[in-house]
Amino acid sequence: MEKTELTVSMEPERLDALRYFLAAKNKRTPQKELQRALEELYETYVPAETRAYLDARCRPDRHRARRPVPSKATQIQKEEATDGNH
Repeated sequence: MEKTELTVSMEPERLDALRYFLAAKNKRTPQKELQRALEELYETYVPAETRAYLDARCRPDRHRARRPVPSKATQIQKEEATDGNH
């Protein structure tokens, strides 16, 4: 799914302090914390029905061609052919 980048501003000194204490306490980054907070905002304010609809729209296409799974009969035939070659 395509993503949109958000931009926020903060004084460099405050950002440096935030980075320092996040890293020292729990090895987190401001970016990771902002992502987590954004997800919480989304879940708090976007109704469950809307989230479910968007999740269904954003999932990868399930109708892609898949490699067929061989049947038991085919597997047994292959095993017999292999065993007979010894």
